Amino acid sequence: MARRSLLGSLIGGAVCLLIFLVTTILVFSQITQSADAELALAINHTASSASFTALMVFFSDYGREYFWIPIVAVMLLLGNRDTKLLAIELGALFVAGIVAGEILKFVAYRARPYEVVSGIVRRLPIDTDSSFPSGHALIVSIGATFAVARFRYRVVSLLLVVEAALVCYSRIYTGMHYPLDVVGGVFLGIGIVGVGLFVLERYAEPLLKRFAAAAVTVLRDGPLRLGYEDRTHAE
Repeated sequence: MARRSLLGSLIGGAVCLLIFLVTTILVFSQITQSADAELALAINHTASSASFTALMVFFSDYGREYFWIPIVAVMLLLGNRDTKLLAIELGALFVAGIVAGEILKFVAYRARPYEVVSGIVRRLPIDTDSSFPSGHALIVSIGATFAVARFRYRVVSLLLVVEAALVCYSRIYTGMHYPLDVVGGVFLGIGIVGVGLFVLERYAEPLLKRFAAAAVTVLRDGPLRLGYEDRTHAE
């Protein structure tokens, strides 16, 4: 990224993290609890058809790691050097998001809507960790935001954004999250990408490029071939 673009990424990421902080304060101060619960209930009862529910359950179950891990793997295994570099960056941002999400869920607990909101229909198995922030929204938002920022093909980016939006909606529809859980996860994810890209490309780009080059060499020649050449040179 150009210097100006990197600075914009940092500023945009910082703004999103600030919005996440404000959302967190609103949630745990209980100021928005009533409105959040009413909207959760409304979305939870959006539709009752078996086919729509099955679709939402599918996106909720398979739209996070079962979708995004294969994308990173395909980029890493089949892409050229630049694509492999993108895969490494995206993987690093996913790890940062997982760590941040788990820490936040451990630090502050919010009961899930199906536990406390009368009338909420739970459509997935019970989950015992904190409702805030939504881990699904966090991860898919990292993936979608990264795609918009770094992928060349706009159609692919748009499809990934749609996938992320469906996952986010499904988490509310299935009764697993309040809307503000999802909003918090989205802004945290966007913030991690904005700040993370600045850090990665400003301070870790040479190291990441070496990893990408090593991945190209290993996948091209294979580890056994590389080991044979190393022994030959040693002799």
